[in-house]
Amino acid sequence: MQRKLLTVVMLLLVGAMMLSACAVPTPAPAAEEPMAAAQPTAAAEEEMMAEDYSAVDPSGQTVVWWHQHSGSREAGLITLIEEFNSTNEWGITVEALNQGGYDDIRDKVNASIAAGELPAALLVGYQNDQAFYQLNDTLVDLDLLINDPTWGMSAEELADFYGAFLEQGVHGLFGGERLGFPPNRSMEMLFYNQTLLEELGFAGPPTTPEEFKEMACAAAAEKGDGTGGYILRDDASAVASWTFAFGGDVLNEDGTEYVYNSQATIDALTFLKGMLDEGCAFFFTEGFPNPQLAARNAIFTQGSSSGIPFYASDFATAAAERGGDEDVWGVTAIPHTTDEPVQNIYGGDVMITKTTPEQEVAAWLFIKWYTSPEVQARWSEISNYFPIRESANEFMGDLIESRPQYGQAVELLPFTAAEPQLISYTAVRDAVTTAFNEIMQGADIQTTLDNLTVFANEQQDTMMSELQ
Repeated sequence: MQRKLLTVVMLLLVGAMMLSACAVPTPAPAAEEPMAAAQPTAAAEEEMMAEDYSAVDPSGQTVVWWHQHSGSREAGLITLIEEFNSTNEWGITVEALNQGGYDDIRDKVNASIAAGELPAALLVGYQNDQAFYQLNDTLVDLDLLINDPTWGMSAEELADFYGAFLEQGVHGLFGGERLGFPPNRSMEMLFYNQTLLEELGFAGPPTTPEEFKEMACAAAAEKGDGTGGYILRDDASAVASWTFAFGGDVLNEDGTEYVYNSQATIDALTFLKGMLDEGCAFFFTEGFPNPQLAARNAIFTQGSSSGIPFYASDFATAAAERGGDEDVWGVTAIPHTTDEPVQNIYGGDVMITKTTPEQEVAAWLFIKWYTSPEVQARWSEISNYFPIRESANEFMGDLIESRPQYGQAVELLPFTAAEPQLISYTAVRDAVTTAFNEIMQGADIQTTLDNLTVFANEQQDTMMSELQ
């Protein structure tokens, strides 16, 4: 088991170095209706016969949680956890420990497994992390807990969750096991300066690529120094977002292979390369893009919805520096060729590791509390993430009123797609960034994306062979 893990770790390192032939993220079909009650898979039913949690007593358990939150988010999270610890009827204690970023947590989990030790009872990580951990049978299939007659969730409770968010943690390559549960989500957004748009003669933000290009080119022409338009973003999430917006996906239909050379990705990157060549888009690498939007050095930027508070701060700072009124700004969908938006929704899941039945139930009871509607609303205000339940919005009036851009983003939650959960995605993400930059520097788009697709699928095949 240790040898298998070490082999895969080496593959990830090699993959991260082989960046010249690259690959990108991938979406899941949009889900506009909340999911119905989760049904146990055949694999889950078999395991349930052997692992029945109904008679388990979680009283007095201590659950260690390795997480990535820091600063004000961590302070707010600790306040929530203290409330759970002091009020839950089982006397469960959650001990939350910041372990750095997602990469740091992944390294620590892998080191624990390789040493034959158990990681923390509760982890946080992306869907591809879940696949990586499950190579060594590290995680609990959460369907066993969701459907448990004593500790599970009702059909009504499950119907309240955004279905697409829940489905991100279900892994077809592992027999349909549910390896993660969403505590929050973010969305890839287009940020825009509404005041500047109106000064240029436009009523509001674009919905189509053609409108987007027209507005960006007008802003660039007005600026006249090579800036002013759209700030390009070169990471894998951005490439996936533009692929979704052009009606495609970075994975095949059953989600088992990368297709970075699909027509949608070709068309999207051809479009962006054209904007760069015409001076309507530009690279900015000296910091975050939000101050540039606030200072009118760009009319469009792109990034996570969780950045909304930082944009608000930068617009206020820019207004104070110029001694005038603050520009009006907003967020909207990535300009799309599809009838409806297709928004890239992402975020880490919480995972329960295989320890003891008592620890596993205790961790699950905390997850249930953490994802309850009122707690979700409070966590959203603390973290600037989206809640994962529709009913949480009923408790978020003050947040939406104080941050209208957050309300704009919430309206787009039904239109969702998701990046890949494949085990190779960590290495592939780096390769996608390299491919994007090569294309923007003049490399042939078809050849570069063909090479990226080959590289990504070779990474996936090699890593998955370790399962055999």
